Amino acid sequence: MKVAILCFEGVIHSSVFGPYDILTRTNGMIKQFDPENHFRFEVEILNTNENQQAGFVPGMKSWKDRDTKYDLVIIPAMDTHFVTKVLERENVLVEWIIKQYKQGAEVASICMGAFLLAKTGLLDGKMATTHWHGRDLFLQMFPNITLVDDKIITDQDRIYTSGGAFSFTSLIIYLVEKYVSKDIATIATRIFMIHLHDSVQRVYSIFTLQKDHADDSIKRVQEKIEKNFHQSLSVENLAIDANMSVRNFIRRFKKAVGNSPLEYIQRVRIEAAKKYLIEKNESVERVCLSVGYDDLSAFRKIFKRFTGTTPSAYRKKYNLLTQPEYVGVYAS
Repeated sequence: MKVAILCFEGVIHSSVFGPYDILTRTNGMIKQFDPENHFRFEVEILNTNENQQAGFVPGMKSWKDRDTKYDLVIIPAMDTHFVTKVLERENVLVEWIIKQYKQGAEVASICMGAFLLAKTGLLDGKMATTHWHGRDLFLQMFPNITLVDDKIITDQDRIYTSGGAFSFTSLIIYLVEKYVSKDIATIATRIFMIHLHDSVQRVYSIFTLQKDHADDSIKRVQEKIEKNFHQSLSVENLAIDANMSVRNFIRRFKKAVGNSPLEYIQRVRIEAAKKYLIEKNESVERVCLSVGYDDLSAFRKIFKRFTGTTPSAYRKKYNLLTQPEYVGVYAS
């Protein structure tokens, strides 16, 4: 995946080099902990600031190298005092971001970088977040954008925004989970010792990827499953809730989501179980009950089908990361 992190006069450099560091080092984590996964981030810092020499860090390129087609463009935070100047000066950059998006790239902004993203017009009619300090100015300048400044992350139509400058850690981990896997994202948070902020990201964000459809009735059922996975759920009752016959419900659900209703329930429960196994000091039996299963043997079989390992082995593998020898594995 080709990633461009923009660098221009007025940026907060930690929001340039921080995401660069996390994404590039995540490649090593994928190689070590998920060797069959060949996904990699190819990260470049695209520099429009003529006063900042290209090559300052590996991967930094000058603006003349901008013709590359990227899969993800990251707009870093900027100093509050530079917002007006940046918006006046970076017209070529704005057009470049629009072009990249039209070519299929996803675009993410960090903190006050949302102002530059907003100027592209790509956020019109959508939600966005930025640093609370820029709230009033943002509302004044971009009335066609719904500002949700109580959120850390927004995700809509291949566009992401995040709050304060150092919330980039939550945004990047969110993207690692979305593009790679929840397991690798969990490893990254532990190795980098990142504390995730509260965010709009659902606890089981893998399922946000399965809502890219137009069937609102099915979306409501998905949301019910995600909120009530620990309770007894039957396909028959879900069909009644959706005001459909069982046969029609199953057909529409699978067409929209890609999984049958039963498979979706199982996936939600297993994602919840993975989180509990890593974060809670509870027995496998207790985790089994917490995610809606009363048959431990069935739970273990379903868990292994989706993860390739047993609940106990999964916990053991990822709990190893809390040991001192794992801290700083990718520090050099």
